[in-house]
Amino acid sequence: MNDVLVVMILFIMGAQFGIALTATVIVHPILVMAKKATAIEIFKPFFDKTHIWVLVSSIIVTVLALAYSIFTGNLWWFGVSLLMHLNGPYTIIFMMPLNRRLMDKNVDPLSEQTANDIKKWGRLHLVRTLLNGTILFAFIVLAVYM
Repeated sequence: MNDVLVVMILFIMGAQFGIALTATVIVHPILVMAKKATAIEIFKPFFDKTHIWVLVSSIIVTVLALAYSIFTGNLWWFGVSLLMHLNGPYTIIFMMPLNRRLMDKNVDPLSEQTANDIKKWGRLHLVRTLLNGTILFAFIVLAVYM
C-alpha cells in the first residue's frame, strides 16, 4: 500500500511539474512570439484547462502525502506537500490580478498592456515552476532515502 502511495504522489506531482514546465518553457515563449490577438486567444483556453488541474492535483498530492505520513509515521511527506501550497498565496498576491486582466472578456488583445501582461506572466510563472520542481525533487529524495 505504501509503495502505491509513493508512486501516485510522484506521478501526480511529476505531471503537475510537467504542466508548469511546459507553460514556462514552451507555451509562454509561443505567446510572446505570436501576434497579440493570437496570444490572448491561446492563453485563455490554456489557462482555463491548467489552473483547475493544478488545484485538484495539489489537493490530491497533499491527501496522499498525509495518508503516507499517517501509515508510516514519516511526517516529511506531508510537510513537503504543504510547501507546495506556497504557490497559493504567491498566485493570489502576484499572479491573480494579472490573470484576471488577461482572462477578462473585454481584454483588448491588441493593447500594449496585454502584451506586457503576457510577458510579465511568464516571469511570474517561472517562480511557480521552480517551486513545483523543488517539491518534486524533494519527493524523489524522500522516496529514495527515507
